[in-house]
Amino acid sequence: MNVISFPPILDSISLLELRKEVEYFHPLGHNKWIGINDEPENTIEKYIQDSFDFLLRDSYNLWHVDTVWNTIANPVGFEYWIESLDGHNTITLHSNNDDTYRKTNYGIMKYPLLSTETYLTNDIDPTTILDTKQGNYWEEYLNLPPTEATFSVPEEGKFVVSDPRYLRGVFGRCSSRLSLCYDVWHYRPLVLDRVGIITKPFGCRFYKQESTTPTQWLGETRKMRLSVSDQVVTHKFPTSYNAGETWKVTQ
Repeated sequence: MNVISFPPILDSISLLELRKEVEYFHPLGHNKWIGINDEPENTIEKYIQDSFDFLLRDSYNLWHVDTVWNTIANPVGFEYWIESLDGHNTITLHSNNDDTYRKTNYGIMKYPLLSTETYLTNDIDPTTILDTKQGNYWEEYLNLPPTEATFSVPEEGKFVVSDPRYLRGVFGRCSSRLSLCYDVWHYRPLVLDRVGIITKPFGCRFYKQESTTPTQWLGETRKMRLSVSDQVVTHKFPTSYNAGETWKVTQ
């Protein structure tokens, strides 16, 4: 699967400063924008620019697929949002795409170059990423039912990169997490603006870490039923997890 993860990329002070600002900014209301060459006005914007420069600048087109609506181009900025779950909340299956364009152009799908998630807390429930992709249209699904699924278990400072077309979600028993997500875009989607909150940007210190692909799970699994469009699929997942692990399960 087109998923890679990095073990914690921030030192403890940087993680604390970033988490403190994410908690202060939450809730954002809706997704925000920071250009690749914009002057950062806060720690979140600076972290996004710096983590891209440090980890992704030379690999932003890892999985991009050229179509008539999604031609390859250099990155120009980042759409970002905060994911905060407390208690029994879930995040339903979705791909990351230009939602405004889709709604005003008859369901045509346009995708960012990459999707990322930085976990700021530990959590017992993983991010589930299926190898089912959305296609060029809203109701088009590729590889449904899924044949593989990745389960990324949160750990403070862990950084995960994935193909934006994959369906992903969180289906927890008692999920409690905070994470900062951003997509790398080759154009600026409409309605995305700067957050407009000015703080003193903290320069996060990064560990030089090697990325890894998900490890194949060979142990026992349990099953869960998920709704994808008008279908119900059964997917298998590991029976237990440890913080920071990233498993791939054959379905």
